[in-house]
Amino acid sequence: MKRILTLAVLGGLSTLGIFAQTASVVRSGSYEVGGFVGASYGIDEFRWMGGANVTYAATKYILPYAEFSYFPGIGRRQTRTIPGLAQPININYNIPLTDFHGGVHIRMPIREFPIVPYAVIGVGVIRAPERQFNVNVEGIQVPFTSAASTDAAVNFGGGLRYYINQRVGIRGEAKVYKPSGQFKETFGKVEFGFFVQLR
Repeated sequence: MKRILTLAVLGGLSTLGIFAQTASVVRSGSYEVGGFVGASYGIDEFRWMGGANVTYAATKYILPYAEFSYFPGIGRRQTRTIPGLAQPININYNIPLTDFHGGVHIRMPIREFPIVPYAVIGVGVIRAPERQFNVNVEGIQVPFTSAASTDAAVNFGGGLRYYINQRVGIRGEAKVYKPSGQFKETFGKVEFGFFVQLR
């Protein structure tokens, strides 16, 4: 009986220790700096991407952030009229993009558990460089130019943070982008990365 009581007390103390540790990882006034890799998905297939971001915990729940992402290739489609052809043609191609935006993570701690879901919404700009292609139209190579563009975009989504300890964690996230301007196709990304929490 004494052993059982001792084990119960030790178990209770260790549980309190775990909760005491996790209670301090979700806090206000801290910065998170991290990097990530993932994949974008546009009109055709998944393509690798990567980036970095920084957040500031204004409260335990609200974290303004800034983020930079590089997409090596996003599938795009344009309809063009080619001289000599009666019907317009659809041109499919891939273009690299850079994205810089800011927004807010809305963190939702669950009893200070180390796994914390969050929602995200942001706004920023997406930059596409000029690219020149040759398009095969009925056996003829027709030159085609995709003009450079800088378009405003909103994004929204959500993810999960896992706080390994008070300093380090990992994060998974999925977002959808809705650009405006020349580049109008809705696309998304999924990403996985790490972060370091700084006081």
